[in-house]
Amino acid sequence: MRVPRPGLNGPFVLLETTEHEHIAYVEAQETGVLSADPAKVSVIAQRHAMILRRALSPDESANFIRKLAEEL
Repeated sequence: MRVPRPGLNGPFVLLETTEHEHIAYVEAQETGVLSADPAKVSVIAQRHAMILRRALSPDESANFIRKLAEEL
């Protein structure tokens, strides 16, 4: 399933314990869920990877913001 906007489902945090257990924390308007279920953590990790692939680098972000500010 392709997720066109993987970050729009709300904030999340990926964690790794000192024992290398992977945990995902997903937040919504009235709830937050902490999960160590590998299938659920995998989905969140895949969304994170999609966001990273689409994100601008810090320099590209600064240039983009500068250009927008100049257009105002």
